[in-house]
Amino acid sequence: MKFLTIGFGNPRTSSKTCFHILLSIFLICTLLPLGWSSEETGKTADDELVENLALFSEILAYIKQAHLETPNAKELVEGAINGALRKLDPYSQYIPDYAAFRTQNRGNYGGLGMMIGIREDMLTVVTPFKGSPAALAGLQSGDVISHIEGESTAVMTLNEAVDQLRGEPGTPVSITVVRQNDNRPFEVTVTREVIRIPSVEQNLIGDNIGYIKINQFLDTTANDVDNALLDFKAQNVRGVILDLRSNPGGLLTSAVDIASDFLTPDQLVVYSKGIEAREDFKSKGEKREYFPLIVLVDGGSASASEIVAGAIKDHGRGLVMGNKTFGKASVQRVFPLSNAKSAVKLTVARYFTPNGVDIDKVGIIPDVESAWFSRSERQMQLKLRDNEKLKTFIDENGDDVLGQLATAEHASRDDRHAAKLLRSYQRLSDALTEEQIVLSDIGIKYALAQITENDRDELEHDPQIVAAMEQLKVLELFAVEN
Repeated sequence: MKFLTIGFGNPRTSSKTCFHILLSIFLICTLLPLGWSSEETGKTADDELVENLALFSEILAYIKQAHLETPNAKELVEGAINGALRKLDPYSQYIPDYAAFRTQNRGNYGGLGMMIGIREDMLTVVTPFKGSPAALAGLQSGDVISHIEGESTAVMTLNEAVDQLRGEPGTPVSITVVRQNDNRPFEVTVTREVIRIPSVEQNLIGDNIGYIKINQFLDTTANDVDNALLDFKAQNVRGVILDLRSNPGGLLTSAVDIASDFLTPDQLVVYSKGIEAREDFKSKGEKREYFPLIVLVDGGSASASEIVAGAIKDHGRGLVMGNKTFGKASVQRVFPLSNAKSAVKLTVARYFTPNGVDIDKVGIIPDVESAWFSRSERQMQLKLRDNEKLKTFIDENGDDVLGQLATAEHASRDDRHAAKLLRSYQRLSDALTEEQIVLSDIGIKYALAQITENDRDELEHDPQIVAAMEQLKVLELFAVEN
């Protein structure tokens, strides 16, 4: 073999190096489970493994002998490992510091407040968390991050990208973004903060409708949802809206527990299938209180969110509304390595909905697809952030101005106060148009709702929540206790 003839300056060193390479090949061939073979070449697994490891060793020898700079052996090998894992799927990764890996993501960290993933081999924003630095900088689900601090993300692993984006709170990081349907990249500088994300938010909206927003599936989430449903039962709510939009997922156990709150006992929630036997995960506990149910999803709903939405949809337990989900639901397992310092995380299975939909490839397609705002309207919304005209309008008319507007729109013609308020609102709309901010009535009111002090305003003027409340009226007519 050619690599045996390449010298490293000292024949003894060369022989010793080659011996170690051959010994490594022998040990790998001995330790790896075989049984696979190539249909194209007809070669056995032993033949292909030795041939490719020999090729790899030959290249390493040339690098050692001829490359301009002295190579770092550790970096070379780790680079090869990362390249091999990247070829498998976006979520398999090499973990050089397993101890640090096990202690990270425990709630608070210095970051941008967004979940990222790999979609079509590109680093993509799955979802920015509400109120986070990423969201305030205008980043959106589906944005492609092409560069971090000027370095291309094309060859980064997902773990490397996360490490680049995280850092000391208060420090800035520059990222280059390419937005869907817009080939012009733009640069955003975001300041890292300590990120604290509440798992569950609950409220009563509209005409006595229970609203639950799940931001992440943590080990405490199911208990929080249980408590919310108990509150709703005590208040005789007419129905429940479960908001999973921009929820990147979390714990499988939490997803199964929350699905159990709405399904009947022992119904299939999800199943996994991979190289090992299929494993079913079924709803737990006793029969729960029945509520007419709407589930909201979007392109930022992933993983555990898709498991819950898929179970609700397949069993016909409620109506899933919104946009197609992200499509990320696979099983990763961490294997500690023999050096006791590092580990490798590998995808070993995928999750399927009760009806057999491969979530990782397809995602969840809603029963009712409803657009929130168009791309141009979302851009207009971003322009309205911290707009002084909106703030002045609220200051002049009071923080309850949206409630006043709703009353004024149904007031009699001789109501002077109502007429004055409606004229003021029209002047606001005209002033925004002069700034080339063109939005529908619901778009302007939603922008106002986002800066009032009343949390209910934002919920009750969110176009998708408004649509969900209308759909609940229809579901109420057909509500039959399971």
